[in-house]
Amino acid sequence: MKNFTIGLFFGVLTCGSSYAADIYNGTLVDAHSQKGKLISVEQLSTVINQTDVDYTLLSFRVNTKDIKRELLKIKKSTNGKVRYLIPTKKKGFTRVNSDVDKVIRTITDLQKESLRYKLGHVGFGEIIVQHAPHNHSKLKYEGINLDFDSERIKRAINIVLRENKPVILHVELNDYETDSKKILNQLVLLANANPSSHFLLMHMAQIEFSEAEFIIKNTKNIHFITSHADNEKQAKMKKKKGQQGWINLFDKDNKLQKKWIDLMNENPKRFIFALDNVWDGHWLRGYKERVSMWRKALASLEKQSSVLIACENANEYFQLGIECVKERP
Repeated sequence: MKNFTIGLFFGVLTCGSSYAADIYNGTLVDAHSQKGKLISVEQLSTVINQTDVDYTLLSFRVNTKDIKRELLKIKKSTNGKVRYLIPTKKKGFTRVNSDVDKVIRTITDLQKESLRYKLGHVGFGEIIVQHAPHNHSKLKYEGINLDFDSERIKRAINIVLRENKPVILHVELNDYETDSKKILNQLVLLANANPSSHFLLMHMAQIEFSEAEFIIKNTKNIHFITSHADNEKQAKMKKKKGQQGWINLFDKDNKLQKKWIDLMNENPKRFIFALDNVWDGHWLRGYKERVSMWRKALASLEKQSSVLIACENANEYFQLGIECVKERP
């Protein structure tokens, strides 16, 4: 009986160690998520506190007059786990016929508010260049398909560049496949014209593997944000409701595909973890499961690659001033 007990105890320790090795236990930064009208400050703060993400860079989909109040409440309720991204999509920025001067002025007004009240913004939220039409209960949207010659896009990018912040771009290469070559070439020109700046592609830009290799080969400062590029997004995608071009970095067993593991290990500075929670459902349903899936995925990378993608890249590019540890206590 004694030998059995000792063996059982040893087995538990061994299993525990094996399990722990399958989980990335370092600092995790969600480099882009959003707070909208459908979730309260209290709900969002609670779920952030209860989920295993150390820092969240948060943009807002609420009325501009409410942003300061909501941000300060969330910061207080989460004990500083949130950093502010100034929204860029206000006052019709993503509408085809919107007044360009008005939408750009809104971004600069929010920028001035952040500086005046010391809100501590670390960057700006995603700049929508392309976005597929949506037709479901939470979003009725005709879509937009601009490029980098668009006046509003150039002016928004320049605001971010003048502050020496990372430029987060939302392009959809699959949903707008006929324009993908043009967008890719424009991205290369933009990045190489601004070699000291960082350009971050939301949702991996729906990029195909060969296109990712092309970007990495032809630029040094374009990076891929991992949001909405996993099995969870694929499972919930509804045909004819919205974007259909999402890519999937994972296989059917919730493991990163080997070709992406190899590319990330070879180019760990070019990838940044983020979830981009947008709707209330993103925050309230499946959030912990997605984080767990990604912690397991990060553990499948080389150790230095995982800490770069999970924390250090965001820390450097957004100048967060946090400590990125490979193994938390």
